[in-house]
Amino acid sequence: MFGFLSTLTQDLHPMVVHFPIALFTLSFVLALAGRIWPRLREMEWLLFALGTLAALAAVVTGLAAHFPYENTDLAAIIEPHQFSALLGTLVMLGIAIGRFVSRRRGKDIGQQSWYLVFAVLGLVWIVLVGGTGGQLVYQYAVNVRGVNPLLP
Repeated sequence: MFGFLSTLTQDLHPMVVHFPIALFTLSFVLALAGRIWPRLREMEWLLFALGTLAALAAVVTGLAAHFPYENTDLAAIIEPHQFSALLGTLVMLGIAIGRFVSRRRGKDIGQQSWYLVFAVLGLVWIVLVGGTGGQLVYQYAVNVRGVNPLLP
């Protein structure tokens, strides 16, 4: 029943990665709804901040899951997913820091119209990174035990 513990370092990434997807998506929905119902704005910020932290965790666990493939032909297929996830996470981290600073000054940039453009681009990024991750699993069997000969 607890056999997964021996492979936890490779299995953490698929467990963790769903949190930033859900948190950023809900944050975007609440950013839209917060324009009508201002009381939702605090929850939107909280979800965005948690999504950023979860994205950092997803990148770290993704790097750990990548190690068995480091010297294989699959590394070239994994690296675009890895690079886009890292770059997007750094952008989200920058936006989160900018929002934190602006909130401390009493003017949340999350209420600016241009922020919704960044939120939409963030959702597009989530779809692209998630899609390439899904392709790695479903097309190339990356990190699928029983199918992939690199994994016990």
